[in-house]
Amino acid sequence: MTLSNKLKNLDMNEILTSPQALWIVSILSAIFMWVYVTGLDESSYVTRKFSCPLEYRGLDSQSMLRSRLSEVDIEIKGPEEAMMMLNYDMVRAFADARNLVPGKRYTVDINVEIPSNLTLISCFPSQAVLDIVRQVTRLMTVETVLPENIPEGQYLEGVEIIPKEVGIKGAEDDVAKVGSVRVTPSVEELQAGREMLMPVKFSQSEPFEGSVTIEPAQVRFRGNLARGLPRKRVPVIVRLAGKLDDDYEVHSTVTEPSDVQIEGKAEDLAKIEAVNTEIINISMMNSDGTMIVPLRQPDIDGVSLVNTSSVKVRLQLSEVRAEKMIANIPVEFRQTDTPNNWLCSPPNVAVTIESRPSAIEKFDAGNMRLKAFVDMSNIFMTPATLPVRAEINSGDIYRIVKIEPQNVVVNKIQK
Repeated sequence: MTLSNKLKNLDMNEILTSPQALWIVSILSAIFMWVYVTGLDESSYVTRKFSCPLEYRGLDSQSMLRSRLSEVDIEIKGPEEAMMMLNYDMVRAFADARNLVPGKRYTVDINVEIPSNLTLISCFPSQAVLDIVRQVTRLMTVETVLPENIPEGQYLEGVEIIPKEVGIKGAEDDVAKVGSVRVTPSVEELQAGREMLMPVKFSQSEPFEGSVTIEPAQVRFRGNLARGLPRKRVPVIVRLAGKLDDDYEVHSTVTEPSDVQIEGKAEDLAKIEAVNTEIINISMMNSDGTMIVPLRQPDIDGVSLVNTSSVKVRLQLSEVRAEKMIANIPVEFRQTDTPNNWLCSPPNVAVTIESRPSAIEKFDAGNMRLKAFVDMSNIFMTPATLPVRAEINSGDIYRIVKIEPQNVVVNKIQK
C-alpha cells in the first residue's frame, strides 16, 4: 500500500488527536503568545499626573455656581512617543450642568476627554457638587468718601465720576447684602486735582457666600480741594399758597436751576436738605405760568447761598375731572316705524357722565337732552339682547363714560 493510500484511509479525527499534531499546536501557541507579549511590552509606556481645569458645560446664563471646584487631578498612560508630543490643552475635564435649575444642589460625574492613543487611569475627584444659584446684576451709584484729614479751610468741589453707576454681579442673595459702592481718594490725590482711575469698593452688611464682582471695577474720578468754606448742592423746593379754582389743579412745578449751592461749616451743611422759594400765591391762576421767584436764605446761621438769589419757576396746571351718574333714563327705540309696539327690560338705565366739577354741578339732564336708545334696524327675531347707547347735546363739555346695564332685552308686544 502506498503512502497516499495510507493517508486517504486515515480519519481526520485521528490526525488532529495524534501526539504529533498536539505537539505542533502547542509550539505554535507558544510562539504566538511570545510575539503578543513582546508587542505589549509596557516598558515603552509612561504615565503622567497633572492638574486639569474643570469646565462646567451647559450652565444657564442666568445662573452661577457657588463654591465651585476649579480643577481635578488627572493620571493618564500612553506610549512614550505620544506623551512627548502631548498638548495638555487636549485633555479636558468637564461637568455637565444642562437642565439644572437654580436653588438646588446636584452631584454629577466628572467626564474626561483625552486623545484616542492615551488611556485614562484616574480622575480625582470623580464627582462634583453643583450648588446652583440665580445670578443678577444690580446698578448702584458710585459715592465719594472723603478722607478725614482734609486740611482746615478746604472743601471738595468739581467732583466728576464716569460712569456714575456700576453693576454689582453675583448671586441674588449676595448682591442684596451690598449697601453702597464708593471711591476713596486721598488728600494728596484731591490736591493734585487731575483725572485718575480709581478702584470701586463696596460695603456689605454680611459676609458673601460666593463671589461678587463690580463691573467696571474702576471709574474715572476728578475732584479737587478748594480753599474756603465747604459747599454743598441741595434741591430747590417750591412753596405754594392759596387755592385754585375747583376746575384746576397743579400738575407740575419745574425750577431752573433745580438745585443750588450753599456754603458754611460742614456740620451745619449736614443739617440742610433743601432750599425753599418764597411763597407763590396761586389763587388767581387759571393757566400755566412762568415767573422769577426769590429764594429764602437757609435758617441756620453761617450757611448762605452761593451766587444765586432766585430761580425761574414754571407752573403747569391741569383740569380736574369729575363724574356724575344720572339714573332712570328711559330707553328709546330707534330705526323702527312702530316704536310703541316694543318693550325692553329693564326700561330704564343709568348713565355716568364726566366733565369739570363746575359743569357737573350745574348739569341738567333735560336741558342737555341726555338720551339712551337701542338700534332696532337689525332685529330678525325676538326676544333680542341689544347694546344700549347714549347721546348728549353739549359739544365737548360732557363725556359719557358708562351705561348700566350695558345691554337690554327687547321684545315685541303681543296684541
